Amino acid sequence: MRGPDHPVPGFLPGVFPLSGGDGGSTGLSEADRALIRALQADGRQSFVALSRELDIPERTIRRRVNQLLADQVIQITAVTDPAILGYRVAALVGLHFDGRRNIRGLITSVTQAAAVDYAVITTGRYDALVEVLCRDTSELLSVVHESLAQLPGVRGVEIFPYLQLYYQEPGWDAAQQKAHNGVRDARGPLDATDRKIVAELSGDGRLAFAVIGERLGMSESQVRKRVTRLLAERIIRITAIANPRSLGFENQVWVAIRCTPGHSVADLAETLTRIPSITYVAACAGRFDIFAEAVCRSTQDMARLVDAEIRTLTGVAHTELMLCLDLYYRAVQPPFEAE
Repeated sequence: MRGPDHPVPGFLPGVFPLSGGDGGSTGLSEADRALIRALQADGRQSFVALSRELDIPERTIRRRVNQLLADQVIQITAVTDPAILGYRVAALVGLHFDGRRNIRGLITSVTQAAAVDYAVITTGRYDALVEVLCRDTSELLSVVHESLAQLPGVRGVEIFPYLQLYYQEPGWDAAQQKAHNGVRDARGPLDATDRKIVAELSGDGRLAFAVIGERLGMSESQVRKRVTRLLAERIIRITAIANPRSLGFENQVWVAIRCTPGHSVADLAETLTRIPSITYVAACAGRFDIFAEAVCRSTQDMARLVDAEIRTLTGVAHTELMLCLDLYYRAVQPPFEAE
């Protein structure tokens, strides 16, 4: 069985809090924010292209990108539906903590547990929500009950296995306008070569194709062709992961939804994917039918989104809000089996 000392293969070492959660202590300039937005749209844009787009000297662009990466304000990585990487079972897990313990210390221990790729400290029903990615239900059982539930300070867990991931949009500005359709509609598992390429891009989304080819015994043109296809078919996105607050989105919220009996959960989930500000939609098993994540520029925007655009939808019977107070992220690779 896997436990904290035997992490699931494929998870890159080290979960880090995404800087910027305190609304400005990272010292980001408007130029930095514009640069992050551009990298969220296309994490592989060349320094020359970024310089032209933003009218900033190439040397400055190069220096600022490297500094943003070093300061963990951003991480540039390949984003895709976990199912096509080989993680056939995913779940959101609600955690209850011992209120007498330091919550940041507790969440740090949680994020080091096997299979956790994302965690947020929240208000409301749960002290934290974490996403876990597993290869099968046996692994999910081990991760949740033999790892997370046994951590000091964790008083209880509630599992919401994903029935289907409908939508994920890692670009916060793109989510406001629904500029494109996010990462969705998995087309089936990747072949072995694609998985190896995605593994390299998960660690560094800007890694040169020539370097990837050298590591994998392929030509640069072969790597380029495969990555171009994966991007064109929307199987992956290469983007800068950043704390929403570093870009002026002061409120991040998870909305847990119960569907009206007799109404299609799938139809409601699809409707949610089209609402601006919503960045993640998953249908789940458990006390809630759907979890949706949204990022908003202000409390007023968040209240309007929930009250006017979510609660009024046909099929919504009940909602609960969980505001996100701190955000942690770890890039994920395909779960290569031990040789």
